[in-house]
Amino acid sequence: MRPMAAAARARVRLRGGPKAELASPQPASNGVIRVLCTDLELSDGLLPTHLPDKHQALKLLVRLHGEPLGYLELPPGPIRDEQLLPLLEAEVGRRVQEHLAEDVQSSPSTVRDAIGAPHCGRDDQDTTSVTVVLCTRDRAQLVRGCLQNLAKLEHKSLDFVVVDNAPSSDDTQKVFDETVGDDDRFRYVREPLPGLSRARNTGLAHATGDVVAFTDDDVTVDSMWILGLLRGFRRGEEIGCVTGMVATASIEGPAEAFFDSRVTWASSCTPRVYRRKDPTAGPLHPWAAGQFGTGANFAFRTKVLRELGGFDECLGAGSYTKGGEDLDIFVRALLADEAIAYEPFALVWHTHRTDVSQLEDQMFAYGMGLGAYLTKHLLVKESAADMLVRLPIAVRHMRGVLNRPWQQDDNGTDDMRFLRRAELQGLARGPLAYLKARRHEAAVRSDNPGRSLTSR
Repeated sequence: MRPMAAAARARVRLRGGPKAELASPQPASNGVIRVLCTDLELSDGLLPTHLPDKHQALKLLVRLHGEPLGYLELPPGPIRDEQLLPLLEAEVGRRVQEHLAEDVQSSPSTVRDAIGAPHCGRDDQDTTSVTVVLCTRDRAQLVRGCLQNLAKLEHKSLDFVVVDNAPSSDDTQKVFDETVGDDDRFRYVREPLPGLSRARNTGLAHATGDVVAFTDDDVTVDSMWILGLLRGFRRGEEIGCVTGMVATASIEGPAEAFFDSRVTWASSCTPRVYRRKDPTAGPLHPWAAGQFGTGANFAFRTKVLRELGGFDECLGAGSYTKGGEDLDIFVRALLADEAIAYEPFALVWHTHRTDVSQLEDQMFAYGMGLGAYLTKHLLVKESAADMLVRLPIAVRHMRGVLNRPWQQDDNGTDDMRFLRRAELQGLARGPLAYLKARRHEAAVRSDNPGRSLTSR
């Protein structure tokens, strides 16, 4: 939910929906409303009736048989059916009709028809083998919860590779042994050289499934995550990559609120397929790679990812460039004529950084990764020609992002604009960082002649 201004609003208006006479949320002392983020599964037959006292608002991801249909944003206080149902109908009524028509051939349908509606279960019939790769570095306590959640996933052919990247201790291995050591679906692998791309390439080398899926240690995967990824691949034989929805797990302060307002893959509930030539994807396509998804939630056909050469080890967290490896692999897939499906049914919940200074570092890293990824492709003659033609559009786009309002105080100033400046500063330093990373990787290859490292 985008943070609300300090002045309380008398009514709530949903996107395109009716007004509801509900109590207005009061902001916390920092001017940000504390939002409870959760999901509402209509087929369960239960509607929310109240909020915990510590939250001032509610952000509901409305789902039907696991499929995300849209968001409903509500203030605190008791919620009666006669209030909630019209709001749900206005927000997700059309999607409910589409889903029920496809699932149980029921039409016309309303939200009320969806409450408690049975599911045909066609997604459960896909038996494609899947390997999930989890890369982590010195975050043992995060890994414990992540492994516990992954272990609950059910699929007929599923295994997991946990890559411990350049660990400074045995803590992660101990947590692995304690949590899933007796589950033969899980394998523990160490990657001695630091870098997320290296760790992912190590996971790819150990993958046995027809599909290899990647997630992060700071997300909670939904129970239907694997089914969602496989649904994405079924959208076409040409699809080599599927990205999923990364929903916000909580909004407790300004850092989480800013990040939630910034990213599209945290809110879009509409599936779509991207191809190399896609006039509907915008004037910067395919170089605006962030629109396809994010590294916290994606999967490839294993054969396709190996043919692409895996991840560029000059990019990514733990390298000089701090990021950009996911942007790069998405674009390389498109340039190789592999389609990318965005599938919101492949859902994970992400816990954003709560500390503003840490978020500033993250935004700087995002900017640097973006600058490095763009530099890499500008150094390729064929890509450079296409990118330079679009440079004026890119500059206008960047200005629009920097000037976009977020949260305004009583003086009308954007008090989080410094985060956008940090991202821009990182972007400016990305090219030099990429060149430095290439020199470093050349030295690594020289020192490790038996290791397959390439600047892909």
